[in-house]
Amino acid sequence: MHKYCGLDFGTSNSAIGVNSHGRCQLVPLQNDKPIIRSAIFCDNELHEWLYGQEGIDCYLDGIPGRLMMSIKSVLGSPIMEDETLIFNEMISYTAILSHFIQHIKSIAENKIQHELTQVVIGRPVRFHDNDNKMDAEAQNTLEKIARMVGFEEVSFQFEPIAAALAYETSITKEQLALIIDMGGGTSDFTIIRLRPGVNKANRSDDVLANCGIHIAGTDFDQALSLETIMPMLGMGSLIKGSSSDIEMPSMYYYDLTAWHTLNNLYKPATLAHLRTLHMAAYEKELIARLIHVLKIKAGHHILHAVEMSKQELSTKTKVITDISFIEDKLNMLITRETFNGVIAGHLEKIMSTIQQTVKTAGIVNGDISAIFYTGGTTKIPIIQEKINALFPNAEIILGDVFGSVGLGLTIDAQRKYG
Repeated sequence: MHKYCGLDFGTSNSAIGVNSHGRCQLVPLQNDKPIIRSAIFCDNELHEWLYGQEGIDCYLDGIPGRLMMSIKSVLGSPIMEDETLIFNEMISYTAILSHFIQHIKSIAENKIQHELTQVVIGRPVRFHDNDNKMDAEAQNTLEKIARMVGFEEVSFQFEPIAAALAYETSITKEQLALIIDMGGGTSDFTIIRLRPGVNKANRSDDVLANCGIHIAGTDFDQALSLETIMPMLGMGSLIKGSSSDIEMPSMYYYDLTAWHTLNNLYKPATLAHLRTLHMAAYEKELIARLIHVLKIKAGHHILHAVEMSKQELSTKTKVITDISFIEDKLNMLITRETFNGVIAGHLEKIMSTIQQTVKTAGIVNGDISAIFYTGGTTKIPIIQEKINALFPNAEIILGDVFGSVGLGLTIDAQRKYG
């Protein structure tokens, strides 16, 4: 009876893998799919916790409640120490995350019909780019949560190394591989020597370099929203100041593009201040639209619409973003060219981190024989174009964008605990 599993708790999506019928496999978590959106909805009418896409759909359908998305992003941040109001009770974010992890652990245990007590949890190379203390706190908090939900033995593995372990099971010859793992919260890169038939738990001798940066899909969403949707709500517009004209405070728009700051905008004091600004605004209709968005609590609808547009732009050169939930017939044409422009600064930092990974490994670009892509953000065309151009000798492998890390963590758990 195997009591181990691999847990991929991601910013956008999560997965869990077990040993079932003698092989490592991911567990169907929702709608027969081996992934679940990392989201929680607290239904105020039924006082129920709903998870993943089910929770998101309930919120978007107008059911009263609280939606929390990208919940992994609070790990190691000051917010982690805070409490928030759920069902008229103040609950810590640690408890909220434990609800989600307990949910997917229970699904896995139901599948194999026994308790899971050992886990390898995936973690980004860096939870925080420049703060080692916050980075350590993030992992410590995640370990604390894992033990809260019943795991007795807890270990961690870098997510790109986990993806490499999954990929390694399919190769027929030795490779020097660059693993590109880009999800919702972080972009991680590993250079590792892979060989067919390897079955050892410790791969430190094969890992030449690990680097990561806290920039990924949710940052792209925010940049796209600030460029396209927020100006329609008055961002950048002018109001009359005491001595000269000034711009609308940008903090409201940044808060409107991040899930964990949305609730602050719905407070009466914020609406009262915006009404004062509305009186001094030149383009009153735009500020009135912003006030309306906050009154109907449509922030998550905007986040969802922008994320869907970003995803569509991976296969289309232009999309119409429907935001008629704000105002009848309101929409926005967004082109791939616009999207590429707004993420250019982020992409430059990502490419610099990849080059740093190569430098840290003590090799040159031409030494890389394979590039393995995983994580939903790697589906963005310009990302693959720019990375592939750096490594002309490399074979390009498109992995399971949502499942490679989870499967690799399960393989790692088998080697550690099996």
